[in-house]
Amino acid sequence: MTFDQNQHEQLHQLLGAYVLGGLSDDDHRAFTEHLRACAACQQELGQVSGLPRLLSLVDTQTQVPYAAELAPETAAAASVAGSSSTGLADLLDAARRRRRRRRSWFAAAAAAAAVGVFGAGAGFGPGLLNPPPVAEHYTATAAGSSAKVGVDLVERGWGTQLNLACQDMPVGEEIVVYVVDANGRELPAGSWLGTESGYSRVTGATALRPDQIRSIEVRTRAGDVIATAKT
Repeated sequence: MTFDQNQHEQLHQLLGAYVLGGLSDDDHRAFTEHLRACAACQQELGQVSGLPRLLSLVDTQTQVPYAAELAPETAAAASVAGSSSTGLADLLDAARRRRRRRRSWFAAAAAAAAVGVFGAGAGFGPGLLNPPPVAEHYTATAAGSSAKVGVDLVERGWGTQLNLACQDMPVGEEIVVYVVDANGRELPAGSWLGTESGYSRVTGATALRPDQIRSIEVRTRAGDVIATAKT
């Protein structure tokens, strides 16, 4: 599925709520579909994906023992109160109010941090959470073909992500991208259907690391080479 620029901007604004789990079912489905074809959103999602863990620390930091919630003079008063249920109830209420105020303060601070990350386009998010992955860029072409494919190889923990920007591709044909290792082994890394405009942005994946990939080939399902690049 392809989106125009306005659709992209509208869906891109859902990124923050998507990470924090705040989307409705319909918006979640729409953004998930958009994410499959949008390299920019995929990269930004990778940069801020650790934010929920950061926010989860709010609850951890606010769960302190009851004794620590009481000021020294309040704790002493509790000891003097002894068996007085009314005095103890008052002390417990005071401690609960203090906990709520502290939890609200932490939550507000965390929410402000989240707004800062997403509102600034994750300007400081990569440095705070995860460094941006380094991509190796290649341009794939082939003799007798007008097609041109830009390929970014991004190393991941599970292998390599391939971000492809394709121009002048066969319309309506199934297209497959292969990676070839040092032993000549050809492994499919993704497939898609050529669009009417001949342009598409797609994401593929392979278990090979970037340094294990010797070439990239884009072919039709019938095996005709559309574009190729040596790495």
